[in-house]
Order: sequence, then C-alpha cells, then structure tokens
Amino acid sequence: MTELVLHEAAANGEWQTLESMLMIQRIDVDHKDEDFGDRTALHWAASKGHAKCVKLLLEYGADASSRMVGGWTPAHCAAETGRSNVLKVLIDQRSAVALPDNTGDTPKRVAEIYGHTACVELLESAEESAVQRQHLIRDKFRAHTRKVSRVVAEKGVESILDKVKDSSN
Repeated sequence: MTELVLHEAAANGEWQTLESMLMIQRIDVDHKDEDFGDRTALHWAASKGHAKCVKLLLEYGADASSRMVGGWTPAHCAAETGRSNVLKVLIDQRSAVALPDNTGDTPKRVAEIYGHTACVELLESAEESAVQRQHLIRDKFRAHTRKVSRVVAEKGVESILDKVKDSSN
C-alpha cells in the first residue's frame, strides 16, 4: 500500500513527500502497479514531466530500464508526452533511453509519432554522444592492445609471465 502512495507522490510531482518516504521507510522504489499496466513511480514521474522526482527516484536506485506492459520504459513515457526535461535528466544520469518496446519502437520513434521535435532532437543527440563514447572506448582499447603487443614482442612472453608470477607471491 505504501508503494501506491509513492506512485501518487511521483505522479503529482510531490518531490518532498517522495523524498521523505524514500528516506524514512523501507520501500520498493521499483514496485509495479498492476492496475496501471505495471507502471512504477519512475514511469509516473516521467510521463507527468516531474524531472525533480525522476532525478530523486534515480538517486534512490529506481530502474530506468523497468518496463511496463508493452515494454515501455520511463523514457517512452516521457517521449510520448513531450517531456524533454525528463529525457534530459534520464540522459544526464546515463539511463538507457534507446531501448525498444515490445513492437520495436524506441523512445525517439514514440516522440516522432507524437510530433515532439525537441524530444527527438535530444534523443538523437544522446545517440550521437553514445556512439562517440563507444568509439573512444574502442580506440583506447585498440591502443592499449597495440602497446601490450609491442611489449610482448620486445620482452617475450616468458619474461612477462615471470614478472606476473613474482608479483603474485
């Protein structure tokens, strides 16, 4: 029952009530309300545009990848209702904002369907940033691999294995 009060506070943007509940009580921040398609408090806050509540719920461990019936995440809910402020919080918190639902629609596609251009642009920018981070990680990994290969070629495998054995003793 307490979880439903949490949902109500999130849906109404009552972040102070939400914070009090999260601080004082043992509560399942990811409780799914079966009467509302398995929505969590995070889904409610996202769909209603309560960015401060979204951030608070994430800080208390809410799962940004939690799915409602149909596979919608909080990002889908925000995209449907044009809540770019919420999408920005989700992106800033490194939440997954490109997961497809059960029919293959991503939050960006949902925003396109409903004509929320600002949301589409924000999600496209997030996708580009994610791709750039992946390229950076890949490039660093390749550089490290080349460095290890050079060391192995110069010193030989036995020499390196001997040092590893010595350091573990």
